[in-house]
Amino acid sequence: MTALIKSAALRHVLVVGAQCSGAEELPGLEDAARRLHAVLVDPDLGACRDRGEGETGSLLVGTALGKDVVGKAIATAVGRAKNDRGPLVLALLGHGIGGCGGPLYFVTSGSTQDGAIHQLDVASTIGTVANETGVDGVIAIVDTCHAAAALVNPQSATAGLQQGSLHLSVLFAVSAHLPAWDMNLSVQLAELLENGVAHAGEFLAVDGQLIKELRRRIRTQEPGGFVFDGAPVSGESLWLAHNAQAAVKRSVGSLGALACERLRKLLRPLEGTEGIHSRQQLTDWLGGLGQGLLNRPAVQRVLEFERDLGICASAVAVLEEVFGDALTDDLLRKAAARAGFPLEVVVQVPCLSLRDLVEHAVLDQSALTAEGQQRTLVHFVAALAHLISPPGVLPQQLAVWAAKTGAIIALNSRLKELSGATPRLLLVAADDGGEAVVRVEASLLFGSAVVHAAQFPCAAGPAGLVSALDDARGWALSWLGAAGERLVQVDVSVPTLLLLDSPPEEWRVVRRRRMLGIDYDVTTRWSGLLTPPSGVSLDDMLHAGSQLLSSLQTKAQAGPSWLDSDDLSSVERLQEVLDRRRTGGCVWGVSTLPEKDFDLMLEELLIHTPALIWPRRQSVPDVQALRDAVAEHWESLPEKLVRAFQERPQIALGEGVAGHLADIRTTWHDAHWQDFCQRRAGRAVVAPQDVTPKEQA
Repeated sequence: MTALIKSAALRHVLVVGAQCSGAEELPGLEDAARRLHAVLVDPDLGACRDRGEGETGSLLVGTALGKDVVGKAIATAVGRAKNDRGPLVLALLGHGIGGCGGPLYFVTSGSTQDGAIHQLDVASTIGTVANETGVDGVIAIVDTCHAAAALVNPQSATAGLQQGSLHLSVLFAVSAHLPAWDMNLSVQLAELLENGVAHAGEFLAVDGQLIKELRRRIRTQEPGGFVFDGAPVSGESLWLAHNAQAAVKRSVGSLGALACERLRKLLRPLEGTEGIHSRQQLTDWLGGLGQGLLNRPAVQRVLEFERDLGICASAVAVLEEVFGDALTDDLLRKAAARAGFPLEVVVQVPCLSLRDLVEHAVLDQSALTAEGQQRTLVHFVAALAHLISPPGVLPQQLAVWAAKTGAIIALNSRLKELSGATPRLLLVAADDGGEAVVRVEASLLFGSAVVHAAQFPCAAGPAGLVSALDDARGWALSWLGAAGERLVQVDVSVPTLLLLDSPPEEWRVVRRRRMLGIDYDVTTRWSGLLTPPSGVSLDDMLHAGSQLLSSLQTKAQAGPSWLDSDDLSSVERLQEVLDRRRTGGCVWGVSTLPEKDFDLMLEELLIHTPALIWPRRQSVPDVQALRDAVAEHWESLPEKLVRAFQERPQIALGEGVAGHLADIRTTWHDAHWQDFCQRRAGRAVVAPQDVTPKEQA
């Protein structure tokens, strides 16, 4: 970009976000308008005068504003620019109709179905404003469909009231015959101005380099620009914003949309704060207050906010330094989902910027302590590092930042939790100790990190359980869809009585008619490590699970310990067998179901060790073949059981190894389930290095 000279005149701005209602509503328009306005009025960036929101302000957002209201707001902004003999930045965001060889109309009426007479002729309006005597240049930003049709005609530029003696720049979202998408021009322009452009000089203007940077960021459309400079040389240039990456030291720093909104609310009851729009200005103002004023509750809240802004600034700086070149909307969404951000933040269109997400992590946690704020931010930083950096490698800059902020242990712990972060949905059928399931508790995990959780009430009967499970599945898919992830692994935790009814993989959960285990890889867990049976302590159950993991790690077991019919002749006989074996010492296998009391035996076995293998039905044609199939694929259970069930419709019952495996049911226990149960109990977890090869299979 060429060198530009800054005018000393006051700069003015008007951002108009004209929303439509119903099916024509543009998602994200209001946020995009406010964000662009915040950048343009930032003293360190756009440096325009902030007059607030409303018909007489510098930001006008709403539905069905009307042609007269928008026209009056533009006239007011032009009048202010004339009085100060300064430039005007005019941004129009919303629906555009026409174009394709005709004029562009900005939809101000609230509906694209209203005739052109109710809308604003953009090219004519820009030409009129640019020709106003006293206005020192106009920059028009048009973020609508067919936006290039906003270019003024040659007669207006060269033979208007100024006879060609004017400065005019037009930045348009897309060519005159194409649609624009997701307010991309406004959002990406705001982010570009917030972050600046490397090696671009002190000021940013509508020129070739700015257009190139925007096109690099925007893939769905081709933005463009038009510049007309017919004014006599005056030593002043028409610039859009300071370049945040310029070497020139500035007195204040920029803020994101959330910080700006929070700053306005905090300062509203305090006198003498009207001109504060940045952290440095806020710090200077606080530094000038006497001790008596500093002790006021309202000022104390501002002091806390100023501290939080410092946390945000530090985090944004290090993340831009480490990951700036690699960041994309997709990566930011995935990191936000893994960090536990609210769904409305993750799905927001357009995607929030890095600065906005950091501000949400730190500022949008008003009910939490400072430690809670730090934890959310650390989770976001860890998610970005997990997604971008090589496994096991923490960039030095992040390590230094974490050490300075006291977050190094939390950051390292979160990175371990995210190791191999395949999404996993965990569904717990909770009975609260009764005989009926009363709710489904859903947890969405990435690796071993629980990032989202919800509960779904369960009506009585099988239909109520299926409905709650499907609701939970839909909840998880909404999260994963927003983050661009796919759900494959589903764990279903059930109490003993429910285990006897039918296998969870056979439950017709998907749209209330498809078996869950066909569309997803279902692993059945026993809920005894969450809610132990009567007379058994939670500590005993967690210890049994830990012992089982240790037994598997020694590889002393080449398969399950099979119980024969004599062992299962009665509950008392089974108890005698179990009393002679170490709790958690093996995975128990039952190849032939006893004729009676299996419900009582099942619970005894699961209390002894929470992993069990037993046949899917009462009669097994070839018991030895079933045992041989388990032994052959022991190192890859339970994955082989999942595949066998999914392939079962394609094979005859009992045919081949896959057929034998399809005849098997299991409640499985591994480090994933032990870790989850211990976290729920508030206890220490099994370290990743303690995971056995069997568990990794």
